[in-house]
Amino acid sequence: MGSRPAPVYVVASPRPRVGRTLLARLLMEYAIDNGRPLVGFDLSPREPMLAGRFPKLVWPIDIAETRGQMELFDRLLVDTASIKVVDLGYGAFEQFFDVAGNIDFAQEAHRRGMDTVIFFVADHAMATVRTFAKLQARMPAIFQPVHNESVSLTISAEDFPPTRPDCGFIRMPRLSQLVRGVVDRPSFSFNSTVPRQQNGPSEIHSWSSDLYRQFRDFELRLQFGRLNVSLGFAAPASTPPAARKS
Repeated sequence: MGSRPAPVYVVASPRPRVGRTLLARLLMEYAIDNGRPLVGFDLSPREPMLAGRFPKLVWPIDIAETRGQMELFDRLLVDTASIKVVDLGYGAFEQFFDVAGNIDFAQEAHRRGMDTVIFFVADHAMATVRTFAKLQARMPAIFQPVHNESVSLTISAEDFPPTRPDCGFIRMPRLSQLVRGVVDRPSFSFNSTVPRQQNGPSEIHSWSSDLYRQFRDFELRLQFGRLNVSLGFAAPASTPPAARKS
């Protein structure tokens, strides 16, 4: 990945029970599997599920108060070496984006060389569609829709257009109920479980390997996009509007 500052990944949805924390877990384990510096933030202080799984890597933070807001955004901007994964619970959803907009967080992250990527878990509710469009128009970040097939059978690209069209959707296939029960166990880890398979790929192995491949593909497409920008072929999707006009 070179010496470029590491990205900020915000896993978000305005609705509960859509697989948001599961996606954040996968991003964490993907970075761990690649030996990359990593820090996570769990914005559901009453039920810090991500922090419970990664107690040495994830900070539970309550952004209902100004002190928590300052703590979160300062840490996101100061640490440019570590990948940041933010598990944005639906209870803190609006407040996070309100504060991020008020302090021009995405612009400041861009100035420091960091991509801000919003992994937005989509669903078929019209309120979710409107929220995605509103945020995408308001915040100069890279919005990457995620289709969790356990939540919605289909998702329209017209309703959830990615900021980078070449990146398409992140697709989370449906897991069987039995396997989901195993994955949800407190002690379960994808990285420690998957390599133990001896008799060909299991459902868990195939599922997690496919998500890891999609994460790699997404990162490569971002790299190619930055390379094209450096060669003068296109404007970066994550560049703030003010910067594009200059």
